[in-house]
Amino acid sequence: MASYNNPSPQTPAWLSASRREVPLERWGKIQLLCCDVDGVLTDGSLSFDEEGKLIQTFHVRDGFALVAAKRAGIKVAWVSGRPSKPAEKRFKELGLDYCLLACADKASAILDLQAKLNVAPENCCFIGDDIPDLSAFTVCGLKVAVADAEPVVLSRADYVTRARGGRGAVREIIDMMLTGRGYWDMMIDMFENINKPAPENMQK
Repeated sequence: MASYNNPSPQTPAWLSASRREVPLERWGKIQLLCCDVDGVLTDGSLSFDEEGKLIQTFHVRDGFALVAAKRAGIKVAWVSGRPSKPAEKRFKELGLDYCLLACADKASAILDLQAKLNVAPENCCFIGDDIPDLSAFTVCGLKVAVADAEPVVLSRADYVTRARGGRGAVREIIDMMLTGRGYWDMMIDMFENINKPAPENMQK
């Protein structure tokens, strides 16, 4: 699998410096993946229809990866400071674990999840994009910023994605988690050989 950590020649110097190496073994140890919604699972834009209802767009490849992560035994939580009916609908559609919207204190919410699931902070990853996500960074061992995150968030991250928020950034991270767990090749084989049964812990 190609490395995500080699920046292209066009990558700005400040971004190259913040995209640090994270060994696959480290990705493979993540047990709890927490994602911000606006700017991470979406591109951060907010649109409204004629009735004032919120419209948000989610990337289908992020969705596939989130389901694959759950099937591989990784707990998934969406942690956002904003309420969002579209996010609730997408979350339910994917059948994920924890949807924490309108969350005033992301750090406390994640600490509660870690305690509930008996997951150590070093085995928890948070993907964020903006200043309110810095509190979540303080309680997670692996801190990820999307490519178009605020500079201060980029500077605090252990890894910066190549993809922008809402454009496959979450997929990029989950691909490395699955590779670190030894599930990537297994998943590819499952789709290329349709007569093979899916591994038990990747069945829905």
